[in-house]
Amino acid sequence: MPDRPPPPIERFDGTSDPEHHIRNFMESMAFYSRSDPVKCRAFSLSLKGEALEWYYTLPPNSVDCFHTVTTLFRKQYAINRRQEVTSTKLVNLKQEKDETLRAFMQRYNEAAKRVKGVNHTFIINNLPNCLRPGYVSEYLYAKQLNSMEELQERMTKFIRMKDMQISQRKQQREADIGGKRKDNNQTFSSCDKGGGS
Repeated sequence: MPDRPPPPIERFDGTSDPEHHIRNFMESMAFYSRSDPVKCRAFSLSLKGEALEWYYTLPPNSVDCFHTVTTLFRKQYAINRRQEVTSTKLVNLKQEKDETLRAFMQRYNEAAKRVKGVNHTFIINNLPNCLRPGYVSEYLYAKQLNSMEELQERMTKFIRMKDMQISQRKQQREADIGGKRKDNNQTFSSCDKGGGS
């Protein structure tokens, strides 16, 4: 074992992507030790909670090298592996009826980051088909955007505009409700004045 402690590593609790954890662990260990036995021993230090309990359940002498540890680890936490998004899934992604433009764009951007094998032109040209019919989708059909930066800039403006419209509608509804309450109170108070004589 090296004479210094292993580097601090974000500890895996069994709920996140195992591939991400293995990559982080390997990057941290690259500057510490390349020794297989050291990596096997240090791996337990990168676990906590349920994942650490799993590690302790490995049968004695079942781990002959670090590759075995990572293979067992991947099998155990395969369900947590982040799934790649296919281009078909991106094409079929649709803005829901009551979904705000902001919420949809967060979902679309997250999916677009995970799609493998498609270029930015595909991501840009696909977006209008995924949006609800209306001004934003029509604008995107009519105006050919040339880069992801241009798309993000334009969508940020649309999101700001839509957020403002939602806020104005909410204020109007609250004002309408407040006005009805005031009218009802005036009706009741005039009944009180004229009644019971």
